[in-house]
Formats: sequence, structure tokens, C-alpha cells
Amino acid sequence: MGDLYDSQRAMRQMRKAAMQRGVVAVLDVGTSKIACLVLRFDGPERVRSVDGVGSMAGQSQFRVIGAATTRSRGVRYGEVDAMQETERAIRTAVQAAQKMANVRVDHVIACLSGARPRSYGLAGELDVSGGTVTEQDISQVMANCDVPDYGTGREVLHAQPVNFALDNRSGLADPRGQIGNKLTTDMHMLTVDAAAVQNIFYCIKRCDLELAGLASSAYVSGMSTLVEDEQELGAACVDLGGGSAGISVFMKKHMIYADSVRMGGDNVTSDISMGLQIPATTAERIKTFYGGVVATGMDDREMIEIGG
Repeated sequence: MGDLYDSQRAMRQMRKAAMQRGVVAVLDVGTSKIACLVLRFDGPERVRSVDGVGSMAGQSQFRVIGAATTRSRGVRYGEVDAMQETERAIRTAVQAAQKMANVRVDHVIACLSGARPRSYGLAGELDVSGGTVTEQDISQVMANCDVPDYGTGREVLHAQPVNFALDNRSGLADPRGQIGNKLTTDMHMLTVDAAAVQNIFYCIKRCDLELAGLASSAYVSGMSTLVEDEQELGAACVDLGGGSAGISVFMKKHMIYADSVRMGGDNVTSDISMGLQIPATTAERIKTFYGGVVATGMDDREMIEIGG
């Protein structure tokens, strides 16, 4: 796997250090806006001693102490298009969030919506030598997965196990400590365009910030909006942004597929603006106030005043 996947270990250590200090920022770099949240971690046990798989809310208790959004400039289709404009927008959002929180942040966890994600399903197996599944067996069976040739110029962003099977028993979430002979696993791997990720890296570095984590917006949206039953039974989360739309499919509390298309709310605004021959700001207001995904009987008869 590529450099991005290898650097996840360094990011994990920086993320742990930031959580130990008690403050970390989350940065969402989108086409229409850039949002920043400052989180403070409370409680006597800020970070678990075991870095297990789970949501951040399950690993440590936190609260939002700062929030800010600014209009995104220099980002197109969820990717950096103009470095200086994007840097200026990120600085504006981070500084406003820091001012609200009255604290300085040095580490950020970034989310990106573009970079042309692709999903792959991997499989691996291992003969359990000691008869009981250990931590080393879990690591080894995941390392035994056959990684496909996903092409040059791409990096692995997420690689997570979605299922374990021990002998004839499948659907195991955590086989550690169980007795068996043959351990198999199914993994989901998400790759992204390397150039788009490197631009995000470089832009955040120019803002005098350390990148403590990087995630796909499709994955983050699904984890934050789908309730536990939806993630368990199976659901798809559609994240309609300004320049791109992402989708993530969850099953058994794991993401099994993710993708995005270069089409979003800005396309709707542009169509309204050209169709009605009105300014883009007026078209955005019409879309915001009167647009919806649920059709009603009043839609065909409702008149919208757009002004002179």
C-alpha cells in the first residue's frame, strides 16, 4: 500500500497526543463552505488504553466548544483548485472557531468529499496456530488479504474489516479469545486520488496546522447521521454537497461501499439561474427556501415570487 496508508500510524499518534492534551479540531473542506469544529475532551479517562475500532464518541467523551463556517473559495468538486484561496478560507474558519473556543489548536482531522473514491472488497485467511485467536492473529489475517492492483496515482484512505469467520461460524465482530482453527476476514478498502490528498496535506501545512487524521466525507456522514439500527440492518447515506454528492452503504455497523459523483447543489442552483434568467444569489435563495425532495400536491400550483 502507498505512503498515505503508511502515514496513518503517525497520524494516529498525533491524534492520541492531541486528545491527551484535551483539544482537537475537525475540518470539513467542501466546495460551498469550509467548516471547523473545536472539540474538548473531558473526563478522567480521555483516551482508552486500547485503540479499538469504534466511533470517536465511544472512545472518549467530548463536547464542542467552538464552531465556524466560511464560504469556500479555491475548492472545486471537493478538491483543491486554487491553493492560496483555499488556504485563506481554512485560516478564516479555524481562527473563528479558535476565537469562539478561546483556545489554540494545532492538530486537525480533515474530511474531503472529492478525490474520486473507489471501493474494493478484500478477503484473507489464516490457520490459527495456538487454537485461540489473539491480537496477532487478527493483525496477520488482515495482512494476508490480497490487495488488488488499484493503479498508479492512487492511495488507500480506509481499510477496515467488515466481517470475521472462525471455522464454520461467520458474522463475528470480534473473534479475539475464541477457539478455532481457521480464521478468515472480509475487508473493505477505499482508495482515493493521490494528487487530491497531497494538495489537502500541503494546504493544511501552509496553515501552520498538523494533520492528525484524514477521512472521506461519505464515511463521516454515514457514521454521524445513521443511527445504530440503520447501520446494523443496512442503509445508504447520500451526502449532497455543493460540488459533489457522496454515498456510503453500511451493513452490520460497517461501511461496505462508498463513491462520489461530481454533481451537487451548485448544479441545481445553476439550472434555476439559467432557466429563470435570474442572478445566482436569487436562484440559491429559491432553492434553499422552496426546494425539497418530497413532492406534494401543492408543488404544481404554488407560485414563487422572485422579485423584480
